Amino acid sequence: MRYQEFVLHRLHSLTGVVPLGLFLFEHFFTNSYSHQGEAAFNAKADFLRHLPYIHFIEIGVLLIPFAFHILYGLKIIYTGEVNVLQQNRPRNWLYFLQRVSAFPALGFILYHVYTIRLLQGDAPSLYAVMTDVFRSPYVVTFYVLGVVSICFHFANGLATASITWGLTISPTSQRYVAYAAAGVGVVLAAMAINSIFGFRPDGLESASEAVQAALPTLNLLVPTRGTGLI
Repeated sequence: MRYQEFVLHRLHSLTGVVPLGLFLFEHFFTNSYSHQGEAAFNAKADFLRHLPYIHFIEIGVLLIPFAFHILYGLKIIYTGEVNVLQQNRPRNWLYFLQRVSAFPALGFILYHVYTIRLLQGDAPSLYAVMTDVFRSPYVVTFYVLGVVSICFHFANGLATASITWGLTISPTSQRYVAYAAAGVGVVLAAMAINSIFGFRPDGLESASEAVQAALPTLNLLVPTRGTGLI
C-alpha cells in the first residue's frame, strides 16, 4: 500500500508539471495575441482548434491527467494535516495555501472550460466572444483572481515537486528553486492578466503593468532568508 501511494503521489506531482504546466505556458502565451487584434488572435485560435489529433490531445494529454490530478489532489487535501496554528512557519503556510488555492483554481477552470470551450468553442470569432465576456469588470476581477490562484498553485507545486522527486536535497538548493518557481509564477500571472486586458478597449497598455498587478503573488511565493521556510 505504501508503494502504491508512493507511485500515485509522484504521478500527481508529475501531472501537475507535465503536461498541465506546459499547457499553462502555451495557453497564456496564445491568449496574449489578444493585443494583436481580432484577426491575429482568431488565427491562433483556429490553428489550435484544427490541429491533427486534437481530440486525442484534449482527452489523452489534458483531460485524463487533469482528472487524475484533481481526484488524487482531493485525497491529499482531505487526508493531510494542517498545523499552521501550532507551527506558524512559512513552509506550513505554503502547505496550507497550496491546498486552499486548489479550490478557487478548480472552480475557475471548470467555469472557463464550460462557458468558453463547451458553450462557445465553435463560435466564428473567439475574440468577439472574449471581448463580450470581459465587458463586465466583475468578470475581469473573477478571471484575475482565478489565474492568480492557478499560477500560485502551479509555482508552489513546482517547488515542492523538486523536493518530491529528489532534485533538491539541501536547504540552499530548495531555497533557490523556490525563488525560481516564484519567478515562473509571476511571469505566468503577468502573461495571463496582460492577455485578459487585451480583450478590453481600455485595457493595459503594456505587460509591465500586468507584472505590477501580479506582484502580490510574489509575497506568497518567495521565501525570505531566516524565516525557517527551508
